[in-house]
Amino acid sequence: MGEGRLRIAAVQAGPSFLDRDRTVEKAVGLIGEAGRAGARLVVFGECFLPGHPVWLHLLPITHPRSIELTSGLVENAIRVPGPEADAIVAAARDAGAIVVLGFVERPDPRIAVVHDSQLIAGPDGVIGVRRKVAPAVGERVLFAPGGRESICTFDTPWGAMSTLVGGENSNPLLTAALRSSGAKIHVAAWPPHFNKPGLMGEVMTITGRAIAYQNTAWVIAVAGATSPEVIDRLAMTREDRALLEAMADDPASAVWAPRGALHAGPHPGGEGILYADLDLTQGTWAQLVNRHYDRPDLLRLEVRGGTDGTSADAGNRRGEVDRDEPIRHQIRDRFGAALPSDDVNKMIPFVRGIQDASAELAAAGLDDPDPRRTAYADDPRPAP
Repeated sequence: MGEGRLRIAAVQAGPSFLDRDRTVEKAVGLIGEAGRAGARLVVFGECFLPGHPVWLHLLPITHPRSIELTSGLVENAIRVPGPEADAIVAAARDAGAIVVLGFVERPDPRIAVVHDSQLIAGPDGVIGVRRKVAPAVGERVLFAPGGRESICTFDTPWGAMSTLVGGENSNPLLTAALRSSGAKIHVAAWPPHFNKPGLMGEVMTITGRAIAYQNTAWVIAVAGATSPEVIDRLAMTREDRALLEAMADDPASAVWAPRGALHAGPHPGGEGILYADLDLTQGTWAQLVNRHYDRPDLLRLEVRGGTDGTSADAGNRRGEVDRDEPIRHQIRDRFGAALPSDDVNKMIPFVRGIQDASAELAAAGLDDPDPRRTAYADDPRPAP
């Protein structure tokens, strides 16, 4: 691919259901296939490894069959670092790609606490892990939520990248936080299906276009897939089977361009890889125009929930809060987009110093612009 262009692969596939080792094997093969096709960013759906708990659409959480499947999910969850993550990193290295893979994370193998997580891996190792901050519906019974550290972006050779899973993509505050971080590429990962036929494609389209338009970012919406193996394993009645077979046609992996135009897809139901070539220069003008509507002096989003009880301005990168973003906006508003980013960053300490000094003067009552009416602490003369 030429400079400013990126080939991506949205891998719409199902796991070797609740089988950790076979699913890792399958993922490695699919990453290799995508790499040979020229993809440098390869993305998978929600909980690809070892599978999403889609049985919760059919069974009560305390049903004996549900308990059996849930136990299998926990026992086949993985830890990062670990051999499974090492295998994905090795596949990313061989493919020369960055991989975003949904997985069930079990941080401590001694405890049955799991997260709905995403592994971001590259040729040089694990770039990061984020956890779904708001597991939804039946997921809430199984998955512990992530924290503030998971409202973040990840550095890539193509700029900042954001990732969310499932209904997180419908949360305007989450997507706004990622917008403030300047993400140029957004990965929206989804499960194989929802609770009724036809719903998945509609939701993926609405959210994908909204994020692409509002964040002026490329959006790669990728779903899982429902295989015959999964249907055989989950269907307990003819009605179950008919429902699962209908929903197997739902996944609609697609790519949306900045400002919301459909760029590639949607991929039909079933397994397959959707490829797309992204022009990363597209959206620059839209970003400039969109920033005109930002008013950091009037509106501010805070990310709460730090271990120290603090809150911070949105704009995280790898979990770190970007406190400079409001000042960066002010500098751009004053000098325009022609000012190089490096120069903007050099000016930030000076602008912050001026703001801090102005706040101190205001607190002391010394911010009157007319020096004739200003009383200084070391001036014995009374103010006029």
